[in-house]
Amino acid sequence: MVLEAICIMRGIKSERKTDQNGKQFEDFWGPSMKMLGDLKFLEGLKEYDKDNIPPQVMKRIREKFIKNPDFDPAVIRNVSTACEGLCKWVKAMEVYDRVIRIVEPKKAKLNEAEGELQAQMDKLNEKRAQLQRVTDKLQALNDEYAAMNKKKKDLEENIALCSQKLERAEKLIDGLSGEKQRWSVGATTLSDKLHNIFGDVLIS
Repeated sequence: MVLEAICIMRGIKSERKTDQNGKQFEDFWGPSMKMLGDLKFLEGLKEYDKDNIPPQVMKRIREKFIKNPDFDPAVIRNVSTACEGLCKWVKAMEVYDRVIRIVEPKKAKLNEAEGELQAQMDKLNEKRAQLQRVTDKLQALNDEYAAMNKKKKDLEENIALCSQKLERAEKLIDGLSGEKQRWSVGATTLSDKLHNIFGDVLIS
């Protein structure tokens, strides 16, 4: 029984035989002996592709063996300790298949959710990059505004200084305009004295 289950799990076909009543049946004893004679038998069980067990195989295993009360490691141990381990392997594969059928859709949903999350994160990062560009541009404008304000302040200070200088210059010009007439009279007097200097010297 255990070896038949192993043959079904590994996809090994049975031999068609006829019983005493002339009825045909599936016999796994011959194929089982050939399977046990394979030096890589245990290695094949270790490397068994448990993630891709055909559904029809698991259906046969569940209907014919898992529901069978004799297909129990504790019962089989009384007959063969080697078959006990093989029975545990079949049961473990059945449990794994049941669990993977439940877990696989959840893993698919998880992968889908992670994909959506990654897409949203990509959009978020794109928006963050856009925000950073806007922030950098705003900072540049703020820096330019601050520079222009400083330039404006410097110009206002220069205007105030120039206004003070202009006011002082106007006062100085106004002060000097009063001296203009006196200087003009003095210049005329000096010119006359210069014209008469030779005569004045000669008289002297």
